[in-house]
Amino acid sequence: MKIVDDKLLIKVKLGGKQSVWEDALIDTGSAFTVIPPEISDFLELRINKKCPKVRLVTASGLIEPEVRIMDRLTIGDIEIEGIPVVIHEIPDPAPIKILLGMNFVKRVNLYIKGKDNTFQIEEAV
Repeated sequence: MKIVDDKLLIKVKLGGKQSVWEDALIDTGSAFTVIPPEISDFLELRINKKCPKVRLVTASGLIEPEVRIMDRLTIGDIEIEGIPVVIHEIPDPAPIKILLGMNFVKRVNLYIKGKDNTFQIEEAV
């Protein structure tokens, strides 16, 4: 996978009661995976009963977004089940509305070859 404009961009399939393909940005500075409310509503994601909201510091300030559980997140042949996602609209002019945070990165093997301007994601065994 190519690093585009210094960003780790990737196509992901987000799954709940339905599924949708979206472009996403791998963001190691984000603790959580972030999706906008309209996608959460479309997927009909369930509320995380253990942690219904979290306090996060963003570039816009302190927020307390809902946390829901995404049934499946698929990249190629890698499928991650039951990943918590924060429901938050990333303000414009952000080019991407889906962030894959550290709670995603910790469940895969991510290899970055900065000199080659490429990265690779593998299933963690």
